[in-house]
Amino acid sequence: MNIPKKLSVFFAAALVLSVLVIYIVPPSNAANEGIQKQEQKTKDNAMNEWKKITPFEIKNPVTLFSKDWAALGVGKKDDMNAMTIAWGTLGELWGKHIITVYVSSSRYTYGFMERYPYFTVSVFPEQMRPALTYLGTHSGRDEKNKVQNAGLTPVFTELGNPFFKEANLVIEAKTIYKAPFNPDFIDKEAKRFYDNGTGIHSMYIGEIINVWEK
Repeated sequence: MNIPKKLSVFFAAALVLSVLVIYIVPPSNAANEGIQKQEQKTKDNAMNEWKKITPFEIKNPVTLFSKDWAALGVGKKDDMNAMTIAWGTLGELWGKHIITVYVSSSRYTYGFMERYPYFTVSVFPEQMRPALTYLGTHSGRDEKNKVQNAGLTPVFTELGNPFFKEANLVIEAKTIYKAPFNPDFIDKEAKRFYDNGTGIHSMYIGEIINVWEK
């Protein structure tokens, strides 16, 4: 007579456990949805201070690169890097508005440019020059928190590409052509840039997808 009682207790416990599973699992899904909504809200807030403009409204490219400098960002949220750049061009190619950047094969960012199809160019106000100096003199290969240590805050576009909250102009582009420089055709004066063993640069021509400014 004790066996039925034990079975009754077993079935009762199983019933309670199944009820708990039914009620516990949905909150977990709801929590995940809550996290996703919060991430989307954070992303939306990050973009609220930006105004979308056309490529025709971008400032003089000579000033943009040689005077202001810029940060090249590439990768995704958990796998990104950035470097300071002072070389670049803006223009027209194959019926597309394009931006071209140049990355040495010796730079840590080079591997990211080879792996990812998109990149961003972030331009900053003058007071952020120390951050760009830091970004350009430290390598993500040795310093995993380089971007944060430079005082910059990564944020991400709808396509998931990194740019920086402190910037005042951002260009998002998709690479449509890439190729290394041919050393035989490098100008004699330009070859001085490689006398110290710096790796040959590759050019990355990107179709401009989006432009934002503050």
